[in-house]
Amino acid sequence: MYRQFCLLTFALLITVSAYSQNCTSDTLRIDTTAGPHPFTSLELNNDDCQFQFAIVTDRTGGHRPGVFMDGVRKLNLLQPEFVMSVGDLIEGYTKDTMELERQWEEFTGFTAQLQMPFFYVPGNHDITNEVMERVYLERFGQTYYHFIYKDVLFLCLNSEDQYRGSNRGTISDEQYEYIEQVLAENEEVRWTFLFMHQPLWILQDTKRWVDVEKLLANRKHTVFVGHHHHYVKYERNNGRYFMLATTGGGSALRGPQLGEFDHVVWVTMTEEGPVLANLLLDGIWDENVVTAESSDFVKTITAQRPIRVEPLLMDGAAFEEAQMVVKIFNDQNVPMQVKWDQQFSWGLTGVLSAPEMTVAPNSVDTLLVDLKAHKGETALSNLEALPLKAEVSFDTEDFPDLSIPFSFNLRPAQKYQLEQAPKRVKVDGKLKEWANLPYTLQDLPGESLNARFNLGYDDDYLYIAARVEDDQIMVDTAEVSWQQDFIGFVVNAEPAAVSASRTGQGWYENSILFTVAPETKELPASIFYEDKLPEGAEYRCRVEAEGVYVLEAAIPMSYLTERQGENWRSIRFNMVVQDRDGEKSENGWPRYQFMPDWRGGENFVGSGLFFR
Repeated sequence: MYRQFCLLTFALLITVSAYSQNCTSDTLRIDTTAGPHPFTSLELNNDDCQFQFAIVTDRTGGHRPGVFMDGVRKLNLLQPEFVMSVGDLIEGYTKDTMELERQWEEFTGFTAQLQMPFFYVPGNHDITNEVMERVYLERFGQTYYHFIYKDVLFLCLNSEDQYRGSNRGTISDEQYEYIEQVLAENEEVRWTFLFMHQPLWILQDTKRWVDVEKLLANRKHTVFVGHHHHYVKYERNNGRYFMLATTGGGSALRGPQLGEFDHVVWVTMTEEGPVLANLLLDGIWDENVVTAESSDFVKTITAQRPIRVEPLLMDGAAFEEAQMVVKIFNDQNVPMQVKWDQQFSWGLTGVLSAPEMTVAPNSVDTLLVDLKAHKGETALSNLEALPLKAEVSFDTEDFPDLSIPFSFNLRPAQKYQLEQAPKRVKVDGKLKEWANLPYTLQDLPGESLNARFNLGYDDDYLYIAARVEDDQIMVDTAEVSWQQDFIGFVVNAEPAAVSASRTGQGWYENSILFTVAPETKELPASIFYEDKLPEGAEYRCRVEAEGVYVLEAAIPMSYLTERQGENWRSIRFNMVVQDRDGEKSENGWPRYQFMPDWRGGENFVGSGLFFR
């Protein structure tokens, strides 16, 4: 293997030398005369040791079609000497070799259109099991390797070397020994670049990563990773560590100041060290577009929830007009500015009490929004929400140009009743305790798929029951649950004033998220996000009869009382069903939900609130 790395390095050097011999001259020739000149100097920025390369970042994890190929076209315009990657190149997460080959054929079709070399690095979407690793090795030979170019060491690592998945990356003993050897044999290089997928320095139990950092501490080095789909620059371990945003992966795209954008990184290696430019597919920013300090400030403000919309809850099924209340909290010691942007809705009009506001330090203010249905009294299910956006900024010297966006969809929401269970529910997937399942999911095709559910509670548990009629139940334990027929739910047990506006960012870090493909007589259930369930939770999902599967689940009441107290009043709930035999689109197989996806653009304040 090491001999292969040497041959790779040699091949790169031969290529560069041959190219240099074909150049006519690197000397600039110009006729000059005494006196003023139409140039600043003739000292060209063309040092022999200087070169440029580009880095692409996450394409997948909710990929948006066309974006990565747009990046390929623009890289061909920019003409770097080569292109590096930081992983998550395919969607993966399967043991189906035919599907993996299809995905890799698609991706290599993109890289084949690059006019310069492309260097692969695996992410968790590229390798999460032994089958994916075998396919990767068959195509690319190694999961970690290195090369040297112009006395610079490029070290490409595999943070997925123990198949542990998202946010659980590692460096194994075997890989560490390789890194240690490479660094020992290349002590005198003028710089070291390290590329891997997961930002191991912010994760737990990363095995030998801490030891790798010790090896790097006394070297001039820079580290590039992806994975979290937002950009942050860190200064640590006597180096600069960059967590990159996306080149087509899932992103809210809230802008450069929040680190959410599609980009490639342009690196110029100079005699003094690397110079970075973030080339957004719609702009150019320097390496300080987001620093650890500005990122922490944004996280602090966001966690404080400065904009809080009170849900407008309706007992009836129709709406004509009412007023929504928005509270603005400034917990900082400086004034806060808020600019409102009310956008268009076909269903509702809104009148704001103020288009702009200045909120004094450590104080609370209120915005009133008068909502009115366009066509008079209208069924709630037919109302399109009114988008309201806010730009929040502060009078601070540290971040004078920082503006933090917030967005909400305003509309009246149905207030649902949470019934007490008539008797103790046995979680066996038989639904015998449930008299009816009154709630249905939206836009179901009916003949080929139907789904209904109900909720209940007693002193010990919150219960969930659902029945799915699917003309073709497709399950396969070789796949994760979200690659087959599945049913899933989200439960948020925070007080209604908080849960009403949750959007599911951070993969529902404040909620229970659970998906399961049903068990059959031959196959066990396939579960995802099982670690999200609180201790003591129970579930059973099974095929009941041909074309029918059911789910029962019980969430310990302690999960609710820890968040709201013994006198808890509400939960926010959503349910989703995937139909594997439905018509697949670019975004995957069809999914049907009770309420709009909390992470999506149609989510509205107060959707899916149940009160006891």
